[in-house]
Amino acid sequence: MQNKTKIIQNSQWQLVFRIIKWTVPFFVALILYKKFYRNNSFEPLLAPLHYIEGYWYVLLSLFSVLNWGLETWKWKYLVKKLEPMTFRTAGKSVLSGVAVSQLLPYRTGEYLGRLAYVSDKHKIAAGILSVAGSFSQLLVTLLFGIIGFVIIEPLPYPWYLILSFILLLALLLIGYFYMPQFKRLKTNRFFNAVREAFEPLDQKDFAVVLVLSVLRYASFVIPYALIAQYFDLPPGAGLMYGMASVACIYFLQTVSPNFILTDLVIRVTVPAMVFGAGSMAGLDNAYIPGMFIYVFNVAVPMCIGAVILLLAKLRK
Repeated sequence: MQNKTKIIQNSQWQLVFRIIKWTVPFFVALILYKKFYRNNSFEPLLAPLHYIEGYWYVLLSLFSVLNWGLETWKWKYLVKKLEPMTFRTAGKSVLSGVAVSQLLPYRTGEYLGRLAYVSDKHKIAAGILSVAGSFSQLLVTLLFGIIGFVIIEPLPYPWYLILSFILLLALLLIGYFYMPQFKRLKTNRFFNAVREAFEPLDQKDFAVVLVLSVLRYASFVIPYALIAQYFDLPPGAGLMYGMASVACIYFLQTVSPNFILTDLVIRVTVPAMVFGAGSMAGLDNAYIPGMFIYVFNVAVPMCIGAVILLLAKLRK
């Protein structure tokens, strides 16, 4: 009976993987075509490409490598509790996840791309650990985002709204560090899967993952703030204020409903609102720094991940 169940599970993973492998690259190409090639609203983005200094391309590329290198390190650290994985394989797994994640809201498809490089017996546990890794990144984004929101104040808000966010963040942090305690739960199949996934981890491991998430957060906030300074955004502001603005932007983009159809709208309107301190007038170029970050940190890795996924073979 167990062998029959295993065969069924393997065939299910094979089917899911085949669907992802052949559909994701097609949709990635379609998305890029619609977003950039056939989108006249991005013509203003092309203008800075002609006069921006070449070192920006090198700088943004290095920060992008650092960003996804840290994410690879975090994923490798989590998965090694289940099975050994080289840094190269972990990198392929992460980039494959990037390609899939862009097609579903809130990056819920990320783990599907990553699981192609995890053995069948560990796929469920690895998927749960992937969620835990993403959760740590969410906590960091909310933490610094709330601070940025209070500093920038892009929108009028009642004090109890921020207090509610702080209390929610505190509860999420407590829940995050007590994830290892879930191994005591033995009530049903779901909690059994969670318990088995967190069995090798302790609170120290979750602290390490959280530190890596903070470093990764800095790797895409700093270049965003630097290139925003280049475009004098916010007008006349210093670097630290610019970093607070970027933290606020990521916070608002995170809590906004984010789907492939609304992604670009959010990326254009939120920076204009934050850099304009609530007013989008006269800031037609406010979205350009964010789009540079998007191209280097999302679009290019997404394309690489789609190619990797297309050439990948499912690990059994």
